[in-house]
Amino acid sequence: MLPRKKESFNKKESFKPNRVDFEMNEAEFISLTGEQKILALLHAPSAESGLRAAEAAIVGGIKLIEVGLATPGAFRIISDLRHQYGDRVSVGAASVIAYDQIDRAVKSGAQFISMPHTVSSMIETCRRHRVPAIIGALTPTEVAAASSLGAAFISVWPTSALGGPDYIARLTSRMPNLRLGAAGGVNPENISDYITAGAFAITVGSSLFTRGDLENENYAAIAERARGMLRLAGVT
Repeated sequence: MLPRKKESFNKKESFKPNRVDFEMNEAEFISLTGEQKILALLHAPSAESGLRAAEAAIVGGIKLIEVGLATPGAFRIISDLRHQYGDRVSVGAASVIAYDQIDRAVKSGAQFISMPHTVSSMIETCRRHRVPAIIGALTPTEVAAASSLGAAFISVWPTSALGGPDYIARLTSRMPNLRLGAAGGVNPENISDYITAGAFAITVGSSLFTRGDLENENYAAIAERARGMLRLAGVT
């Protein structure tokens, strides 16, 4: 079991984040993502294991957590993380595919929305809620179309399907002014390759939150893996 630090795990902070005080504008989100490089995408079998796993990643230095909405109690996890960490960590909702999910995520305290596809009206909904949007695209045509909508950055997903780091390198060579993230198949063996290829940021999921560690409650391993991934991405 991961040792509980005095500042964290089960202890509730005495404040509750106020939406106005702790919302993150797009420029701040882009700056934080560019500095931290790694977004941790959480999918877990239960709300309890999801919360503990997210806390372990944070102990390991992760500053950007995406909670996949397929995780049971995903909105509760978002809310709990916001209450515990305030503006020390940026927490968002991932795999968002519906308007009501945006509404519920924002009400839970989500600071950004990540969607696997590009839907202009959903991006506009995010703007109305004043939350940055990460939008998914894959082909050069999809990436260009996504760019025209002005999202915070574009997540190329699933990048492994078209060549991984080599594909990102080809996209960034032709579209050097776009902020392109990489998601799908990112792991410790290729993190540095993605950064070298020009990825603005990378998303790690099951390579950080492994099934075995979640099942065995090996949260210390998640924390240590997070530290290693940040080093590989050049984040100190």
